[in-house]
Amino acid sequence: MRCRIFAVALSAALVAGCGGGAQEQPPQPPRTPPDPGFTGTGTTGSARPVDIGGRSLFVECHGSGSPTVLLEAGLGGSSKSWVTVMPALRRVTRTCAYDRAGLGSSVAMPGVHDAGDEVADLDRLLARAGIPPPYVLVGHSYGGLLVRMFARTHQRDTAGIVLVDSMGADQTRRQLALWPRSEAAAARRTVAQRVIDGVDLREGENLAGGIRTLGGIPLVVITAGREDPAAAALPTPLRHALRQLWGRMQDELAALSPDHVHAVAVRSGHVVQSPDGQPAVVVRAVRAVVRAVRDGTRLPPCPQLYAALAVRCAR
Repeated sequence: MRCRIFAVALSAALVAGCGGGAQEQPPQPPRTPPDPGFTGTGTTGSARPVDIGGRSLFVECHGSGSPTVLLEAGLGGSSKSWVTVMPALRRVTRTCAYDRAGLGSSVAMPGVHDAGDEVADLDRLLARAGIPPPYVLVGHSYGGLLVRMFARTHQRDTAGIVLVDSMGADQTRRQLALWPRSEAAAARRTVAQRVIDGVDLREGENLAGGIRTLGGIPLVVITAGREDPAAAALPTPLRHALRQLWGRMQDELAALSPDHVHAVAVRSGHVVQSPDGQPAVVVRAVRAVVRAVRDGTRLPPCPQLYAALAVRCAR
């Protein structure tokens, strides 16, 4: 998967990330009752394309209950990015994953688009598919920035957030500031690349620049603890500087809400939710946020939340 901005940077092929649109969203159409779909193993579920107005997006939902967990994949990822954690999450509450435009089974947008367009797509999808709020948003990498943008424009609908090794604020500029022009010039050009797979990354980062808080909602930030093996290809000072920057950006994300937990999945690379990562860390985070939303309580302390798991609790 090409979604880890930091890891790809260390492998000398960094993909710059972007954010969601800061502009006001159009009025939302009335949300219709959710499609009951099919029944099996004690849960309800549906998987289908949904017409959002001239295009269709594929969405898959399983389980029942409120709040609804919404899974947002990283750059180039799809609903399949969550197959390892979906079976556990759907036993907790209704859980939905979808394919953004041009990915998986969803129809592409014409021309170049940015994260603001993708957030608007998500809004239309939720309305047309009848997926009601409140939402617990789970975003991986680039998807983490998308869910932050959705939360900013849908504050009343957003009940909690889990960020999985998510993109940081103003990431491309900050990474380029560390990258000596004399070192790895080809990789530096990749870092500065503006459009990838039809997504205007730089415009997205500009649109997302104003996010300073997520209010007081429950927030869990999960940071990957393992460095990409390809990091050895970069000079040691640059590799260390990029790693430190990634850690600072993760700390900044945790500070977006006073009710937060920041955990480092020490045995996982970037795709923490994958079989090769630590999917249990993601599942436990989502369960904790759902429980806090339902009970109207704060998140448990990190050591309590992650007892017996290979996790280092950050500040």
